[in-house]
Amino acid sequence: MILIVDPIKGELDNPTKEYISKYFPNDDFRVLSLKDGPKTIESFTDKTLACFKLLENLNMLKNADAIVVNCFADPCLFELRENLSIPIFGAGETTMHIAAMLGEFSVIGPGDNMISWTRIQAREHGVFDKLVSVHKIEFSVDDILEPSGRLYEVTKDACIKAINNGADVVVLGCTGFMTIAERLKEEIWKKFRIPVLEPLLTTYSVARSLSLVFRHGKKGLFSGGIKR
Repeated sequence: MILIVDPIKGELDNPTKEYISKYFPNDDFRVLSLKDGPKTIESFTDKTLACFKLLENLNMLKNADAIVVNCFADPCLFELRENLSIPIFGAGETTMHIAAMLGEFSVIGPGDNMISWTRIQAREHGVFDKLVSVHKIEFSVDDILEPSGRLYEVTKDACIKAINNGADVVVLGCTGFMTIAERLKEEIWKKFRIPVLEPLLTTYSVARSLSLVFRHGKKGLFSGGIKR
């Protein structure tokens, strides 16, 4: 069973289930949100608070076959790998690597810190040389989770700008974009023949395959963990 972890306090379980079930109706997966934690993850502080709450609830996570961290910022990714003996897939890390396999890519997302944060992530994940550009849209994560028509048009315009700047692939830098991703992917592909990657679906697709054949090592990088 794959566990999709929404590392925020909220009620995203049903929308996330419906979204993934459209593509994989026969899969055995669950969605887990935090009962207490940040409402959204839009800062390093939010990311740290979410990780603290996840580490407090390791017993709720350990029986899964694999975990997908449903946030492009990848909160607690390395800490969960240290403390659990199952594969952990971060939406940001996984999607950036898939994008890098497909060509040079651009990322689109919300927040004043989006550009710098994405560049930090790309360096950390070893794909900075494949990053063409980062495009900030003037919306919050809350706006993305409850989308308006204007959100769609602004995001589409940012995709077109990224393509005109030379991107072979466009990455949506927030898993909340699942609310508009299907239409956006189809429209951009039809006009430009350029793939748009929505990170939750991309990461879940990878996790359901690779979780069968590997796990993270427990020596070297992920040899630490909570001392009991």
